[in-house]
Amino acid sequence: MRIIGGNKNFDVTANLVGSKSESNRALMIAYYGGFTPRIKNLSTSDDTKLLKEILDSLQSPTNPTNPTNPITSRIINCYNSGTVLRFLLTALSVGPWRAASCILTGSERMQQRPIGDLVDALREIGADIRYMGEDGFPPVEIHPVETCHGASMHNTISVDITKSSQFASSLLLAMPSLIGMRRATTLHLDGDLSSLPYIDMTIAVMQKFGAKIHRDDRDIVLQPSDYQDVEYCVESDWTCASYWYEAVALSENGHARLKNLHLDSKQGDAVVAKWFEKFGVKSVQDGVDVVITRVKPLSGVSHDDMDYSFDFINNPDLYPTIAATCAGLGVEGHFKGLRNLKHKESDRVAAMTTELVKTHGRASQSSVQTCHGASLPIFDSHDDHRIAMALAPLAMKIGAIEINDADVVSKSYPNFWEEFTPILK
Repeated sequence: MRIIGGNKNFDVTANLVGSKSESNRALMIAYYGGFTPRIKNLSTSDDTKLLKEILDSLQSPTNPTNPTNPITSRIINCYNSGTVLRFLLTALSVGPWRAASCILTGSERMQQRPIGDLVDALREIGADIRYMGEDGFPPVEIHPVETCHGASMHNTISVDITKSSQFASSLLLAMPSLIGMRRATTLHLDGDLSSLPYIDMTIAVMQKFGAKIHRDDRDIVLQPSDYQDVEYCVESDWTCASYWYEAVALSENGHARLKNLHLDSKQGDAVVAKWFEKFGVKSVQDGVDVVITRVKPLSGVSHDDMDYSFDFINNPDLYPTIAATCAGLGVEGHFKGLRNLKHKESDRVAAMTTELVKTHGRASQSSVQTCHGASLPIFDSHDDHRIAMALAPLAMKIGAIEINDADVVSKSYPNFWEEFTPILK
């Protein structure tokens, strides 16, 4: 796909897409609660569509027309969605549906993404999960059990989240429905803490559905409570909003209204509004929207005076956006908290390093700085939606770029190219 960045003085409105993270959590809660989800602004991302399709199949196991039906196929393919596979791993092991054994698998890349610490925690509460290949990775075979005792034998369940916070979220979402959860139970977070805002988002969504739950540092305490059938409105996705922040930062006089966003959002990636102040982007709450504008730097302040240091330990999905922005502006960024990026849809640090050097600059594992005036680069998306979207705004600085497999953006932001049309001619 060829992109020409011809409009550097734009004034646009972006509808964005419903938060994939919120949507997936709300769908899991409805499944565990046994009610039909009533969710406004549900994400249209591939991941959310896939999760909904599989959950619908589990709740209607006699439907032979559904290709993901575990009763007819025994194989549930999560493709390249780590969230879907990790959430379903708990649901199929200890959730309300445990009628037959099944195989949970994914793409070749998904089979390289770790699940071992989640499997260990599930086995502790009675799940029967067996690896079919390398220990610690999909695919796995899940066998039905008479009952999963949850925390009936223990007051505390522990899970190591060093490699992914999704392990904790997967367990938390199931806990109100587990047998034995009729007394206060604690989920203890072991290992190095990372992506805590995503765990806090899980807690916040659970609270909206009636769960009595709170986090105290490494301990998450759940009081006996049941999910309530309530209508839930999903906020727009802040990670997807980050690409608009990048576009405004790289513009001459860019202005964008981002629909259905809140600066005080529970989504951890809302920190992008604060981070992009360094790049000259101002954010203002206007009703239920956030308006962002390119502003001139303060008098006497230049890029050389700014400290472009970022820690991605809690916001790993923002790394491609920030790295590409530094490249586009020709400033040197210094990064840390990158350890879990190798477990994403691609090894994102390696992928961005490979692609950004094509702009005739220099990049390393912890910093990036590129030069302007590069010839037409042909970028590779690495089959990673966030890589493709982060690279797209660079056309505004380079003039024109090509991105291979650009349609991969449908994983999280299906209408990305349509919405970016006023900018990327």
